[in-house]
Amino acid sequence: MNAALQPPAAPTPDLASTIDVLAGLVATQHGGDENYFRNQLPRYARTAQRIEALCPAPCRVLDIGSHYLHQGVLLSCLGHEVSGIDIGLFTEADFVKERARAFGIRNTTVNALEAGSFLPEQESRFDLIVFTEILEHITFNPVRFWRRVYELMAPGGMVYLSTPNALRPAAWSRSLLGLLAFRGIGLSVDEIMGNVTYGHHWKEYSAAEIRRYFAMLSPDFSVATSWYSSDLSEGRGFKTRLKKLLAAVPCLRSDIEAVVRRPGHSGFTARPPRLRMQQAADASGGA
Repeated sequence: MNAALQPPAAPTPDLASTIDVLAGLVATQHGGDENYFRNQLPRYARTAQRIEALCPAPCRVLDIGSHYLHQGVLLSCLGHEVSGIDIGLFTEADFVKERARAFGIRNTTVNALEAGSFLPEQESRFDLIVFTEILEHITFNPVRFWRRVYELMAPGGMVYLSTPNALRPAAWSRSLLGLLAFRGIGLSVDEIMGNVTYGHHWKEYSAAEIRRYFAMLSPDFSVATSWYSSDLSEGRGFKTRLKKLLAAVPCLRSDIEAVVRRPGHSGFTARPPRLRMQQAADASGGA
C-alpha cells in the first residue's frame, strides 16, 4: 500500500485531524478531484460534525452517492464502519478503489438505484444512511429506491439528508428573470446539453416538500427539517451583505437539512405508479 494512503492507527481524535488526513490523501493521489475537494470541504466538515452529534462513532454508515469517498474517508477516520454506493463511473475509478481499500470502506457499484435491489441480504444493517446533495439529482421515480432504504435502516436508524433550498433567493430570482425574459423556467437548454446527467439539479425542494415527500412514502417516517447557509463568505461586498441579511430569515437560507427517522412499524406503504395500460392489463388478467 502507498505509504501516503496508510490510514491512522486509531480513529483520529478530532475533525481537524481527519481533514488533514483527507487533504494529504487527495494531494498525493492526483485523481483529478482536488478542486472539487477544496470547494466542498466546508460541506464535508459540517456534515461530519452533524453526524457525530446525531450518531456518535462507531456507527454502521451507508453513504449513498459516495462519489470520490471524501465524506466516507472522513467518517472512517472518525471511527465509523462505512459502506458506500455509487455509479461505476466513480466506484470503479482506480484512485477511488485505492481509497476504499486503504480505509476499509465497502464501496459498491449500483448503476440502477431506481430498481431498489441494491445491497442484498443487508436488511436492518445501517444505523445511519447519508444522503447529502443527492435528492436534487434524482431523475427517476424514487419509490422502489426508498423502499430499499427503508429495509436497510436498522431499528432506531436514521437518514441524514442535505439539499439546496428551492426557496433561496438565488433560485427563485433566477426563475423569475427567466420568466420575465420569456426564456423559460428551470434548467436552460445550454445546461442540459453541456453537463453530464448526474451533474444537473433536476428538482430542488422546499422544506415543506421534503416533509410531504417522506410522508407519502411511509407513515413510519418522522422528518425534522431545518435551514442553514453554506454560501456566506467573509467578504464585505454588497452581494455578501445582502446574502447575510436574507439569511436572517431561516426559510430563505441556501440549504436544507433533514433528519429522517423510522420510529413506526406500519411498513413501507408507497407503491410505484403504473401506466393506465398496465392497470388495464392487470384488470383484464384478474377478470
